Amino acid sequence: MVDETFPFTRPRIYLQGRWSASPHVEIDGRLCIGNPEIPCDPKWAVQEAIRLARKLLQDIAEGTEDGDFEEDFSLYWRQSVHSGPEVRLLLQEIDRSNLIATCATDAGVYGFSTRAALTKWWKHRFASVPTKPRQGAVISLTSLPHPDNYPETGADLWLLVESLSEDGKPILESLLRQMPKSLLIVLAGVSSKGRRHAVGLMLRRPTGPSGRAVNRRQIEVGFRRSGVPPEVLCGRLQVARLRTNQLDAAISRLPHGDLGRLADARVAIIGCGSLGSGVARLLAKSGVGHFVLVDPETLGWENIRRHQLGAAFVGHKKATMLAKALAQENPDIGSAVAHEVSVEKLLKAGGAPLANVDLVIGCTASWSANSMMDATFGRGRLPVLYAWMEAHALAAHAVLIMNGESYRTGFDIVGNPRIEASSSAKPTPPECGANTSPFGAIDVGHAENLTSRLALDFLRGKIERSVWKTWQTDAVALAEAQGVWTEEWVRARGTPNPEGQLSSCPWWEA
Repeated sequence: MVDETFPFTRPRIYLQGRWSASPHVEIDGRLCIGNPEIPCDPKWAVQEAIRLARKLLQDIAEGTEDGDFEEDFSLYWRQSVHSGPEVRLLLQEIDRSNLIATCATDAGVYGFSTRAALTKWWKHRFASVPTKPRQGAVISLTSLPHPDNYPETGADLWLLVESLSEDGKPILESLLRQMPKSLLIVLAGVSSKGRRHAVGLMLRRPTGPSGRAVNRRQIEVGFRRSGVPPEVLCGRLQVARLRTNQLDAAISRLPHGDLGRLADARVAIIGCGSLGSGVARLLAKSGVGHFVLVDPETLGWENIRRHQLGAAFVGHKKATMLAKALAQENPDIGSAVAHEVSVEKLLKAGGAPLANVDLVIGCTASWSANSMMDATFGRGRLPVLYAWMEAHALAAHAVLIMNGESYRTGFDIVGNPRIEASSSAKPTPPECGANTSPFGAIDVGHAENLTSRLALDFLRGKIERSVWKTWQTDAVALAEAQGVWTEEWVRARGTPNPEGQLSSCPWWEA
């Protein structure tokens, strides 16, 4: 099949029937066989596509593609699924069979590892408590089945569990004995390359002439009450394969072990302004599980072009609204707690909310706040990452302080840095004051990425000593701000790349 732009696009091969899936099957069932685009020769492009498709069919028939059916199990499972409800899963543990908590809505069925996990996610996403939660099961499989063996009937399901699960039969039997009208079962396993899969199906009682589910007596016909063998009971139920989506499918590309470590990590972000709000959002989307947000200020109209919270939040406290936004946008995070006070007041009161965090990130650009944090946490008591931008956002800095060092060694007694990367002849608007100036969303984006990456590297155990990272803008932005790189910076770090540059060095020694 070709589209209207052929021969400048590749022809696509669709295989119907049993082998509609392939080594690179897409969500909509399209077969990706990797045929090249050959705009110069349309006939050859079609011939090559057909050749590859035929070779694939031969490989499948010979069994050389069996490993791929296991590797892409979740995608193959979706094929030939009839329209209807989908299942949305958030399961922390699939290595053993267990009961799970489920909840059904018009949009589909949700499955969670525990009732507590279900309730927490629901509150984060919908600001309410789930109604009528029920039990389902995750059945851990020792190997993932070939498409020929996907269960189509209740009897198929029982045989699959019996042959491929070491601990699933007792759990499935216990749920069947309760005779529910419907029951969510999740088949889970790990491919040979370590890819984790979980797919859902629904067991239902058959319907009678009235269209309603048959009653318990009809299911147990031929046996005494509660005496139906579990394999017979399962065989009398109907199976519906469900389109399965993972609620954490958008999680970071990081290795699975690192994701678990990040999910347990606790990060305090001091200052929830333009930079702090962006760092919080990036870390939450990267898998960090717990946040303590500290900021006493209210969002104003001057913030909305560069702050993660827009006009709808003007007049509200930044920390509180950011905590709500993080939980709603990333309902699988552990917690996001806001404190509408300055860090100085929080520390003066004992700093209890910061007692058990793994990392403090200071985004206040306040010498007072940073000095008090350094006095409280410095000299190795707790790692602190300080982030700030120079005037006109020409340079952004992120400094991780640990191992007995001090942030204040890089500044004089009133907070002037020992060295700055840039200087500018462009005046600072009077309404901004101090050494800062307005900047846009793109400008702050560099600082957000710089700070978030350094934080993630630390939380993943990739950094063991203090480090100072700096981003310097490109030559065009430098000229627009009437700026230059300072001579002392060039002597220390060299002339920056005109396209922008990231550099790194140790922090100042005392």
